[in-house]
Amino acid sequence: MTPIRFAQPADLPAVVAIYNAAIPGRMATADTEPVTVASREAWFAEFEPARRPLWVLTDMTTDAVLGWLSLRSFYGRPAYAATVEAGVYTDPAAQRRGVG
Repeated sequence: MTPIRFAQPADLPAVVAIYNAAIPGRMATADTEPVTVASREAWFAEFEPARRPLWVLTDMTTDAVLGWLSLRSFYGRPAYAATVEAGVYTDPAAQRRGVG
């Protein structure tokens, strides 16, 4: 079994690298240029395990992040408080292996 856990600050570089790998395909994100770890620090800080988590799936042997799943608030208005935007990203080397 591959461990799934809440993302830690030390995981942010891997999360960003996986996200950036999805940009050229233009299927998962509307970004057209890679993002930096520094530009994602505030984004990362918005996640909270109890309500809006960011989970990572790691390799049991190496502890490398193979993919991540996030639940973010969809829209800032009160009527959408229970609605989330789900993001699922997989390291290209781990795709088609059941990570997603």
